[in-house]
Amino acid sequence: MTYEITHKQRLELLEAYNNLRTAISTLGECHNLWLSDVRNLEKLECDLYRILKFVPKRNEDGLSVHYADWILDGDDDD
Repeated sequence: MTYEITHKQRLELLEAYNNLRTAISTLGECHNLWLSDVRNLEKLECDLYRILKFVPKRNEDGLSVHYADWILDGDDDD
C-alpha cells in the first residue's frame, strides 16, 4: 500500500521537524526543556499519527491500549 502525503502535510511535518530540532538543541545546550518545547513535541506526536495513520493496539476485548506501542492502521495490508 502506498500513501500520498500532500504538500500541506509535508509543510506540517517540516515545521514539526524543526520544532523537534530546537527542543533537542535546547536539551543539549541547557539540560533543560521549555514548556513550549513540550507542546511542540506533543503536536509532533499528533501530526505523525494523523498523517501517517498510526493507531493504538486493541486488547482482546477490542478496547484501545493507548499506553502500548502504536501500530499501522488496520487498512494497511503491508
